[in-house]
Amino acid sequence: MRKIILLLLAMICLDSSAQTTMRDVLKAMPDSLIPYLSANNLLDMIDFSDTNMDAVVTNSLGGRSQMNKLTDDFVSIRLNESSDIAMRLLHVDTPVDSAQKIVCMVSTYGTDIRESTISFYSLKWKPLSVSDYIELPEDMTVATLNDQDAQLTFCSENGLDARANEEQKETSKQLTTFNWDEKFVKEF
Repeated sequence: MRKIILLLLAMICLDSSAQTTMRDVLKAMPDSLIPYLSANNLLDMIDFSDTNMDAVVTNSLGGRSQMNKLTDDFVSIRLNESSDIAMRLLHVDTPVDSAQKIVCMVSTYGTDIRESTISFYSLKWKPLSVSDYIELPEDMTVATLNDQDAQLTFCSENGLDARANEEQKETSKQLTTFNWDEKFVKEF
C-alpha cells in the first residue's frame, strides 16, 4: 500500500512540472538574477501581457524594461537599451529537482558590439552546468533563442571589425543552429 501511495505521489509531482508555464517560472525567479527588476515588476509585466497591454515597467534604476513576448514556454524581455534576456522551458528526459523541465536563459549585452551568455537552471532556480547541456562554439558572440521551438542560433563574426581595419570591407558572419533533444543541445 505504501509503495502505491509513493508511486502516486511521484506521478503527481512529475505531472505538476509538466504543467509549469513560463509565467510560473517568472513568478518564482529570484531577484538576484536581474537585480533591477523586482518581483513586482515581473508580476506587472505578466499582468500587462495577459491583458494585451504594453508590458513596460520602470525598473529600480529608473529605466524602462519591456516584456516583448510571453508564451507558455518562452519569454523575451528588453531590460534596457543595451541588454535583453530570453528564456525557454526545455523538456528533459531525466528529472532535474524532480521536474521534467529546465530553464535555458540567454542574456545579451551591448549596443554596437553584442555578446551573449547562456545559463541553465532547474525550475527551482538552481544553477546547472552549461557543459552538461551544450558544447558552446569557441567563436560565439551572440546567441538567440527561437520563440517558436527549442532552437538556439549562434552568430559568430570572422575577421576584424571594419572600423578597426580600414582595408577590410566587411566582416563575415556565420550562423549555427542547434536543436534541443531533451538531453543536450545539438548542432542542426
